[in-house]
Amino acid sequence: MKKRLLTLLGFVLALFTQAQETEVSVKLKQIKSTETNTSTGEVITKTYSFQNGKLATIKTSDIIQSFFYNKEGNLDRTVRENEMSDWKEVASYFYDERSNLIKYINEYVDGGKSVTKTITYNYEGSKIRAITKKSNSTLKFVQWIDYTLENGRIINESERDINQKVISNKRIDYIEGDLIAYKGVFGDKSTDNYDYDDKESAMRLVVKNVFGKNYKTIVTLIAPHEKEFPLESISYHNFLKFTSTTPSKKEYKYVYTYNDLNYPKTHIEHTGKLKTIVDYEYEY
Repeated sequence: MKKRLLTLLGFVLALFTQAQETEVSVKLKQIKSTETNTSTGEVITKTYSFQNGKLATIKTSDIIQSFFYNKEGNLDRTVRENEMSDWKEVASYFYDERSNLIKYINEYVDGGKSVTKTITYNYEGSKIRAITKKSNSTLKFVQWIDYTLENGRIINESERDINQKVISNKRIDYIEGDLIAYKGVFGDKSTDNYDYDDKESAMRLVVKNVFGKNYKTIVTLIAPHEKEFPLESISYHNFLKFTSTTPSKKEYKYVYTYNDLNYPKTHIEHTGKLKTIVDYEYEY
């Protein structure tokens, strides 16, 4: 009996090790998105390029965003620029010795004037306080949000006003490693819902290699400011459908095909007159 149990344990450990090795060995090489307006025929392509599994550039027509990393391998800076003009937008990331994000700086142009947005993140136990300031504002801060951490994931966020009074509170729910709901508890009580498949997530490969071991926390902190890193990208499985109780937020869904390792090969999205086909290319 004991021998049988040891054999079973060895089999389980072998499967676990194999799963870990499979995840590590799979790297993204390219993601290409083709958006077609079915009414006008206009086509917009967007290409994500990777180097050794790390996101290197995102190219859309004459706009290119380049990604640079620090010596620990975490995202240090992005530069978004128009190759046909002098327009440029720069985002910088700063970390502590534990690879926690402690500051985010975004330099951009608004109304013809240069603006610097600075967000500082202060950590105390299971709490994170995010204070946002803008160079074009005379206010002490333009946003104050307190986050609550649990097992490396943010489960709650509360926005406060100048008098430290809570003006909104949202809860984030998870199931089996997937972020499934973003719920308003106080203030705005709307709910955003997310559905998933049961396959390996390509977007999780992206954010793990961009932000390192604390990617689950960092993505949730940065998602409102960087559209390339949406909330659902921290989930273990691939996003299928978005719905919301907010009327202005449109429902949308993805349909996938998969490769032999159960990672996405393609996905298709229909939103109104827009049809988007996304192709994933990997290296092993």
